[in-house]
Amino acid sequence: MILEGKVNVGVPASSVWDFLMDVNRFASCVPGLEQVTQIDERTFDGVVRATVGPISGNVTFRSTILDSTPPSEMAVQTDGTDSVTRSAVSAKLSVRLNETIENRTELSYHADITVKGRLAILGDMVLRATGALMLEEFAKRLKAQLEKIEF
Repeated sequence: MILEGKVNVGVPASSVWDFLMDVNRFASCVPGLEQVTQIDERTFDGVVRATVGPISGNVTFRSTILDSTPPSEMAVQTDGTDSVTRSAVSAKLSVRLNETIENRTELSYHADITVKGRLAILGDMVLRATGALMLEEFAKRLKAQLEKIEF
């Protein structure tokens, strides 16, 4: 399943990059995130509470920054397991920052998400709708947090 989108924010790309690299600030934008622990500069573990169709539970995950070119792009791999069905969730995310005009940045993302196990039985439509809602909420929170920053 592919999910893509863009978020426009009124701050420079360097400020967006710094925000994304600060796991605690970034975590404040993730819907349902209950716990996050930074392992090293490129890796963090976490737990997200999520509801997909009739199933509610926690997804325990590890995210690793595979590649980055500050302050313009990064690739992140996330792998996790849900607590109810033990289904596997894997996502490869690419993020690009483009400073369109001075102090204005377009963040574009492309997520390639794979779900295996009982959650996958719910079907692409339910999974896509849940993912889209979570990304929409994330984008809203990210924009609000970033535009509070003084630069």
